[in-house]
Amino acid sequence: MRKASIFTIFLIVFVDLVGFGIVLPNLQLYGQQFGISNYFYLTLIGATYSFFQFLFAPILGRWSDHIGRRPVLILSQIGTIVGFFMLFFANFFQGHVLGIVLIFSSRIVDGISGGNISTANAYIADITTPENRAKGLGALGAAFGLGFIFGPIIGGLVSHFLGLQYVPLVAAAFSFVALTMTATQLAESRTPNNQRNDAAARRFSFRGLEQSLVRPIIGPLILLFFVNGFAFAGMEQTFSLLIQHRNYPITRRAMVQADAANVGHGARDLVNVKKPADAHLITARAAFVKKQDDRSSYASGWLFGAIGIVIVLIQGGMIGRLTRKYGELKLTLLGPVITSAGLIIIALPVAWAWRWTGFLAGGILLAIGSGLFNPAMQALISRHCHSDEQGEVMGANQGMGSLARALGPILAGLLFEYVFPAMPYYVSAGLCLLVTAGIFIKREKFALPESKSVAARPDALPSK
Repeated sequence: MRKASIFTIFLIVFVDLVGFGIVLPNLQLYGQQFGISNYFYLTLIGATYSFFQFLFAPILGRWSDHIGRRPVLILSQIGTIVGFFMLFFANFFQGHVLGIVLIFSSRIVDGISGGNISTANAYIADITTPENRAKGLGALGAAFGLGFIFGPIIGGLVSHFLGLQYVPLVAAAFSFVALTMTATQLAESRTPNNQRNDAAARRFSFRGLEQSLVRPIIGPLILLFFVNGFAFAGMEQTFSLLIQHRNYPITRRAMVQADAANVGHGARDLVNVKKPADAHLITARAAFVKKQDDRSSYASGWLFGAIGIVIVLIQGGMIGRLTRKYGELKLTLLGPVITSAGLIIIALPVAWAWRWTGFLAGGILLAIGSGLFNPAMQALISRHCHSDEQGEVMGANQGMGSLARALGPILAGLLFEYVFPAMPYYVSAGLCLLVTAGIFIKREKFALPESKSVAARPDALPSK
């Protein structure tokens, strides 16, 4: 029964993450079609989701303790579907402020109900023994990674063949399948006779966050994890915009060229379309913007998919051997350096080579760095605390990761819009190097003691 439940929750999370991954590289491009031309405002679309998820994750966690995992999973999936439908129906209000309101509202609704993964973690903790819990959570991580691979690729294909406006509808279809599976195939794991292991569930609470951040070793490690996530999130929410800016630009010159080639009304008409009589030119301009957005979505979907493949290969097959050979501390030192190199390669325009060289090479390095750093840092934090406080500490770390995904795009959007498009990548590269410097400076404190006993850990609380 437990094997069947693990397989079911694996499929549910995989299908759910495919739906999430479908919209991931498309949100900012989607916003452009509603007249949002300011890149800072475009990055706020993605940041809104993460911010509200950060605020409401503790509430959903407490609800799942009281009313069960299955109802909360169903509730969160319904919220996700509602959010996707709101995003789709915004298409009927393009050029109207209501369309923009629907876009941001859809992200708020999805963020409020976005407790899918944390609740799924708690479900695995309920149905597994301590000895098998790592295996169960590993299966969940594999589902997350596979969903992140296929989601962006599917989103890019939908945008390319059907159009960007249908991306939310296809994402909603995947989420509906996950909802149906949860309602019909998943048994409740939280029963009066089943006392959940709070350590493995990784519950996030604001009180636990505060208590963890003041710890002399765990606090700095969590902050470094936050800074690295902050840097990565800035890239994540501007990647498709940079692809468009470089390879499929929506600039005055590009519009003039498109006008001269396709419209035939003179090389200035598609730019100067303020008069009501120029309705046919307004339509032509909108079609040009849509075409560039669809191309950018298609390309970013494949690139995000490639990044996901590398991350899954590292975290699914290599990280165990690398950790045993080199240890967590060395991997946390190396990961941000590789990530920084990837960010710089993406930032530098490679005019002398294939136009996708920088995006592909930099993306692969990003994936390698992230694939090394994140699990190694989480393991390092986990091994510095007592087993009785694992849930509180790892929940605090998860919460800071959500906050990083909310705040990182804000700075990246400001830099992209008001400095120059590659600037967020240089700043994020610098932040990653600061993470490595911080770990190197405190390497003696962060290093794990030779003894594996709890008492030997400098930042562990006494056993209860």
